[in-house]
Amino acid sequence: MLARFEHAFGAPLPEAGRLAAAVRVRALRHREAAFEAGELCSHVFAVRSGILKQVYFGADGSERIKSFAAPGDLFGCPFALTEGGRTSFASISIGSAVVESIDFRLVEALAEQHPAWQAAVGLAFRRLAEIKVVRERDLLMLSPAELYLKFAQERPELAAAVPQKDLAGYLGVTPVGLNRILRRLRDTPAPSPCGQ
Repeated sequence: MLARFEHAFGAPLPEAGRLAAAVRVRALRHREAAFEAGELCSHVFAVRSGILKQVYFGADGSERIKSFAAPGDLFGCPFALTEGGRTSFASISIGSAVVESIDFRLVEALAEQHPAWQAAVGLAFRRLAEIKVVRERDLLMLSPAELYLKFAQERPELAAAVPQKDLAGYLGVTPVGLNRILRRLRDTPAPSPCGQ
């Protein structure tokens, strides 16, 4: 986890040992939650192994998947990082996984003491905002087939590893709808290069 913060900042951060000593490691079983919706959870997580889905649940139990977290990815719920804040979605393991977590209040304390930490936190939140804007734009502007192609191009390891049911939830279609998209894409010949 520390490596992700330092990578975002581009340099070693002061008092890194203080943060490293507070990191907790947890193994998750298939469908076990790193956190549930509505919890007090002021932690930031990093995936060591496995895949987690960040999911909203409808009143009928339906799932809408907002994102996936794979090895090396950071995740957490920004609403829960404020005093008394609660998570607005759940983070659930797809298969077994191992996650690291750190109480964000420790990161905030380091940011209050060190400008380098303050800059690293700012960069992390800027990156999160960029990811959210891209996801919002894609949901509004791309068809489900275009969403799938973009996801498969940008995160091929996830497109291959995530179950189709979860991938359908991420694209906003039913599993049957995803099967139709995949079949249509398989049956459509690739365009030939110019001049051939």
